[in-house]
Amino acid sequence: MSTVHNKPVSIDGKVFKRRGAWFGVYNFAFPGTEPALYLGTLHGMAALAPDKNRLINIAVTYNGERVPYTTSARPAELTLSTPDGDVRFTFAGTAQIIAEGDPGMGLMFEKTMVEHESVHVRKDGAWEAFFRYTCSMIFKGLGGSGFAFDDGHGSAPWDWKHLTSGYVSGKTSPAPDGTFTLVLEESTFDGQVRGIYPTYAEAKASMQADWNEFIGKMPAFSGAYEDKREECEYTLWSFLTDPYGSARYPMILMFASNIASQWQMCQNAVALMEHTGFAVDLMLGPIDKQNALGQLPDMYDDAMCESLMLKPPMHGWAVLQIMKRHDLLKEVPRDKLEMLYGGMCRWGDWFLTCRDEDGDGLPSNWHSDETGFDASSLFREHIKLTTPDLAAYLVLLFEACGELAKLLGKADADIWFNKSRTMLAKLVDKLWDGSRFVALDPETGEKVVSDNLIHYMPAILGDRLPKDILGKLVADLSDTSRFFTEWGFASEALTSEYYDKMAFGCGSVLPPAMLYIITGLWDTEHRDFARRVAENYCTALYKDNFPFFIDAKTGEGL
Repeated sequence: MSTVHNKPVSIDGKVFKRRGAWFGVYNFAFPGTEPALYLGTLHGMAALAPDKNRLINIAVTYNGERVPYTTSARPAELTLSTPDGDVRFTFAGTAQIIAEGDPGMGLMFEKTMVEHESVHVRKDGAWEAFFRYTCSMIFKGLGGSGFAFDDGHGSAPWDWKHLTSGYVSGKTSPAPDGTFTLVLEESTFDGQVRGIYPTYAEAKASMQADWNEFIGKMPAFSGAYEDKREECEYTLWSFLTDPYGSARYPMILMFASNIASQWQMCQNAVALMEHTGFAVDLMLGPIDKQNALGQLPDMYDDAMCESLMLKPPMHGWAVLQIMKRHDLLKEVPRDKLEMLYGGMCRWGDWFLTCRDEDGDGLPSNWHSDETGFDASSLFREHIKLTTPDLAAYLVLLFEACGELAKLLGKADADIWFNKSRTMLAKLVDKLWDGSRFVALDPETGEKVVSDNLIHYMPAILGDRLPKDILGKLVADLSDTSRFFTEWGFASEALTSEYYDKMAFGCGSVLPPAMLYIITGLWDTEHRDFARRVAENYCTALYKDNFPFFIDAKTGEGL
């Protein structure tokens, strides 16, 4: 009999959502305000909507009057508790939420609809709300209970001059036993009122089974960290979205209301490698959006694509990490591996043909955002720089292309291995100054240095680097007066005049930097140091509910 995983999880600042869904119940507070529940969407046109991803606010009622509540969650159920009773939510599928309440309890959904937004009656007692640019939502009472946006006389509010329903307040009404059951179904087209809906118990059992299947394949955490594993895995699981619209492969969120960047798809593919086919699908999503020259978009979703910015090429690192533990040829359909291989090859060659205008064999970044260290002090006086991190990532990308070529029985494996060795040689010959890696201005050849951690990202290469160079990188990284703290690596030296805990990549502990340096050092003689760094970082995440930013001087989650 399979284990039922049912520990409490936090949705504070996050979302209660099922794997694959594009909408959910958000528990979010603006600075200085109490957390507020709302239905929210992830569909791409939300970027154009007046309220972004927020669809409609949720309140709890008792005997028809609004009452305060506390929030708690487990992976398959969100509970809103009051002294008079509880209201519960679960997902019947990726597009249906089922809610139920104890006797006397109810829900109210309210919003001031904007121009071209409306609510209207549908058949069988259902109502529908149209939220501009994003989706529609069917609201229908089940099991003898009801729901209505009307004024008590069966009519919907409507302001014809402003083309909107204006302020709307939809409420549940109880079944004869005083309880209620409500279905909420989302669609990017007109919704459907169905003849049959699952019961709350059936929906919850389905959601629980999906969660159990997911976490059952994931590895245990070491030591005390195991206590927070379900919290961590729940975030991964709930942040996943199914293929939809123009997004033909699954995706994962960066934050609860934002789809991840393409390099974050690769990071999470490694985290999800025990679901190997799914991990490869995450990496195929950006490749599916690749242009004819080989460039990948930075971000995309079911409706839009942002391609005028890059993020680092991490497909190679991800594939090599996964191949350490999995036989891709046995676990992934060959056609997907062929697509992965072809896309990675084009991506790597794009940097050589389109980002190496000075012809020195080392591609350049044209904006500090493209390093992933957005506010890096390395770019104080430059927009374009040839940086050591990009060359290091391409070493791994070309090597991974070679490994995939071998796996697929292709004749050009050595071509890619040679490209990898050549890039490594250029990284060392042109960017190592005898004490650290530097950047170059591709227009003038000027060497550019800073106190930023970006100079040390070639540590991702581990033993591919000459031993003395790797040793010097580790010596600098382990200096507690500069980078090494009890919470991980500061992204800017602690002594730097440019240190700023709130500047992404210029002070705070930076998640991708931690991930890449630790995995780079793990298979070297410096594993003990890598383990210490990992433990420091994991402890900081553990104690403060997995913050994205961590103040490198205090450990405070930001």
